[in-house]
Amino acid sequence: MRKEPAYENEIARILQTKELKRLRGKDFLRTEDVDMHQSFMLFHLAERLKEMHTKKIRLPKLLDQKTVCLFFEKPSTRTRVSFDAGIHLLHGHSFFIDKTTTQMGRGEDMKDTALTLSQYTDAVMGRVFQHKELEVMAKHAPIPVINGLTDEDHPCQILSDLFTIREHFGHLKGLTLMYVGVSDNVTDSLLVGCAMVGVNMYVASPKQFPVSSKYLRIAHSFAKKTGSEIKVFHEMPDANTLKNVNIVYTDEWESMHMHLDKKKLQPILGKFQVNEKLLSKCASNARMMHCLPALKGEEVSHDVMYGKRSLVWPQAHNRMWVQMALLSSILQ
Repeated sequence: MRKEPAYENEIARILQTKELKRLRGKDFLRTEDVDMHQSFMLFHLAERLKEMHTKKIRLPKLLDQKTVCLFFEKPSTRTRVSFDAGIHLLHGHSFFIDKTTTQMGRGEDMKDTALTLSQYTDAVMGRVFQHKELEVMAKHAPIPVINGLTDEDHPCQILSDLFTIREHFGHLKGLTLMYVGVSDNVTDSLLVGCAMVGVNMYVASPKQFPVSSKYLRIAHSFAKKTGSEIKVFHEMPDANTLKNVNIVYTDEWESMHMHLDKKKLQPILGKFQVNEKLLSKCASNARMMHCLPALKGEEVSHDVMYGKRSLVWPQAHNRMWVQMALLSSILQ
């Protein structure tokens, strides 16, 4: 059985790999800001940290004397808690600020806020409405900025989702993930992340909610290198297609940056619910994922959400370990 020094030596070696050394001091604003090789090395590090904690072995002080600001414009449960708890486990310090209770609520702009936060902290995790605002923060902050969610991208979510899939299935290459429902920023990020690591990606979304052509182009550019297959459907695929699906993924029909008349759209959206009937048509090993929060009875049925095919809770749990690996690499 490996003991604490063996784990710490291995973690030190992982952090010194060329892949993770290239992340030092870098921003993480978009899913493609880490490449396939960096992603797998981050998974390796997250796996070791999680294993140590499970075995009650003391974690190394990878964020000792590091302070991370958690900056929020949007409500949050998993992003806020997973970052806060993970930073604490690595002996760092984090603090939460809300735009409405800072001077930004009185008109201070993002440039001055970024310059100010940089005087006191080693990194900022921002969860904001507009991606361009996060880019302004990153432009003017000399410290790393990490995307905790914007209207365009959710990179920490997708990185940890891929980790969860790999943890459950033992591999990524050749698996097929199908996103079902209203295409949104999570869909776009999944397209890029899956294509980058060789996971086939299908999107089944009503024609009223087309997939971003910009992100499709990026995904196809990665798919040419990895062999990932990308398909978009405006209705639920036929049985012959569904039998190859290993992961069915969904999100709320109305994301925080959207305003839909769900009652009017119910007849259309109801056809894209993730339920037992849909999963029974997928591969025998098919599992369901959801980035949460979920509205049971809308995009997902209650029985699937809490059933044996659900990876929802491991998925939420793994946010912490992957983000710990990411912060350790960026702030090493």
